[in-house]
Amino acid sequence: MRRIFWLAAAGGVLCTALWAQAPRMPESLSAWRFFKEIPVTAVSPALLDFVLDREMLDAARPDDADIRLYDSAGREIPYVLRVRREVERHAPFEAREFNRGSSEGAVQASYDLGEAPQEHNEVEIQTAGTNFRRLADVEGSSDDAHWSTLVTGAILFRFGAGGRTVEQQSVSYPVSRYRYLRIRVNRDPQVDHSAPELVSVRIRRSVHQTGEMISFPGTLAGREADRDNGRPASVWRVDLGGRIPLERAVLSVSGGAFSRPFRLDGVDDPASPNMIASGDLVHRDDQGQELAIDFPERFARRLKLTVTDDRNVPLAIFRFTAQSAAREVIFEAKAAGTGALRVYYGNPKAAAPHYDLAAQLPAELDPPPARLSPGEQSENPIYTPEPKPFSERSPWLVYVVLGLATVVLAAILVSLVRWKVPVAEP
Repeated sequence: MRRIFWLAAAGGVLCTALWAQAPRMPESLSAWRFFKEIPVTAVSPALLDFVLDREMLDAARPDDADIRLYDSAGREIPYVLRVRREVERHAPFEAREFNRGSSEGAVQASYDLGEAPQEHNEVEIQTAGTNFRRLADVEGSSDDAHWSTLVTGAILFRFGAGGRTVEQQSVSYPVSRYRYLRIRVNRDPQVDHSAPELVSVRIRRSVHQTGEMISFPGTLAGREADRDNGRPASVWRVDLGGRIPLERAVLSVSGGAFSRPFRLDGVDDPASPNMIASGDLVHRDDQGQELAIDFPERFARRLKLTVTDDRNVPLAIFRFTAQSAAREVIFEAKAAGTGALRVYYGNPKAAAPHYDLAAQLPAELDPPPARLSPGEQSENPIYTPEPKPFSERSPWLVYVVLGLATVVLAAILVSLVRWKVPVAEP
């Protein structure tokens, strides 16, 4: 019996190992409704990219996890999807302080970032006091013996007045991998009689990711006279041509100075409008024709803009443009090869792919990828819609089941009545 057990266990381990090494079956594309072809020519950058357009955003999942990219030979291409909002990120590092001291009116300290330091490019230096302006120097070293100047004469200040404080305590320098940093802060001759007190030092990697906004011109219907809370108002209806993400509305308005209350609603379901933004539209004579309304990202196709006019002449709005952060798809040129690529989308139940490429690409790409342009949308010829539930395919069955249940229930009630009503004796 024990021998059989060990043979079964060994067989299980072998099957598991073979399963792990076996190639994965390709993903069937019959559940993807649309595709677009993307021409690729010989390019020098190592990376290529394209931006999801209106049709893709409308048909894809809201998180765009159903995007699939294939080369001309039908091989799947790993990619990274980035939402191109402007981002400022700070990643602090653990550092051990040593050799703190002061001399000649300056405080100095060294910091060890460890044997394998990551990239760093900023240090936050907090010193005691207020109403000061001090100069700081930052040096780097790989061996704590030979030092290179990273930045010199950086200004640190803190001023307070009327209960408010303005300060600058961060010093930026070129991206570095030095294991050791040495910080020196000189006294302010106007307020410091000795070396300043060094409160804390934080070393970090600061990354500024530049954003990219894309615009979607909307179809603007003519003005409708209306009332909002009993006050004279104007209504404009906008069709964006697809249900897309938006986080800014740009209005082109003619006229002089004005200030009007407004409300922007998503009305994909007219019976249940969803307020996107509200406030005041304010325009000065010296401004251009465009007004921007910013708000947290929402998804909508149809919008309703209500502007309260009161006794003023209605505004003349002649253009409405929605904007959102670009959805950028990045992939390696060597994986794309030559010829047309195909990007598939339109599968609401697709699982997120989670390619390893996402962990390999830095936040800032230098040089930037070469931009490609998707072509026209096409129906996937092998698309197979998901079967509807049986109740929808055979709605008559519901009535049959209800009828049978009614008959059974009636029979039960009749039998209960007969059982409870006594029979009179003759």
